[in-house]
Amino acid sequence: MAKNKQEKDDGWEREHVQRVLDYHNKKYKKHIAIKGRTTDVYPCLEGQLNWDWVCYDTETSEGIAVEVKKLTDERLEVRHNTIGGVLEEIKNGLSNKLPGTFLLSISISPKNYCIPLGEQQNKQKFKNVLCETIFQTAQKLKLEEEQALTPQIIGQLPFALPDSFFCVLCKVSDKGSALYKSSGVMGSWSPRLNEDELEKFEELVSHANKQLGQATNAKRTILVIIEEGLRMTILDTVAMALEQINHASYSQINHIYYISGEKVAEIPLTNL
Repeated sequence: MAKNKQEKDDGWEREHVQRVLDYHNKKYKKHIAIKGRTTDVYPCLEGQLNWDWVCYDTETSEGIAVEVKKLTDERLEVRHNTIGGVLEEIKNGLSNKLPGTFLLSISISPKNYCIPLGEQQNKQKFKNVLCETIFQTAQKLKLEEEQALTPQIIGQLPFALPDSFFCVLCKVSDKGSALYKSSGVMGSWSPRLNEDELEKFEELVSHANKQLGQATNAKRTILVIIEEGLRMTILDTVAMALEQINHASYSQINHIYYISGEKVAEIPLTNL
């Protein structure tokens, strides 16, 4: 991994871990601080099974081990960010040019996300076609009326859209001149209660359990689960997923914290 990317990843994780520690310290009246990346503190663990962050209580010097797991698929997030960038450009380009306020809703199934927007030519064509279609359709829509744009878009693109592609424009107000965007399921994985995704979730938790189990010098262990995907999983769903998997999968974990956007919450293991 390139140095600047590693530093960016470390900074992102450290920020989230610090948020959890702030929450934990306030809740339990502790004074836990981050010491550093595990392999920085213990270089001998490089290349071995280990946990992410070495932390400690500044008053008691007790060790705390922290592992971070993301409930996302980074490859699909890259695709989402690409189309999200295009939609942002369209939104800005149509600002003050529309007869009212409109909502653009786009949804694509993550299983067949195959829009080739990585190529600049395709990206520009998609942007131009969608922008023009939105502008023309907006002139005809009445208040609270909506229209599917997919049929108009398909024939103008040099590539095929997946069957799950869904694009609708709705007029929400006669006032102003703005376009808002809403994206549906276009990318990341997050746990539901079906068999396949529960198995995947248990693998993630079980691996964290093994990693934290290596922290023999730690008095307590913390698993931080971060959901920054496109299908935002509610806290109750994660708690229910933990109920469904084998309790041995998190036997070495003392606390599990969940982060989604601005929200930080602890999943009480005593209730599972």
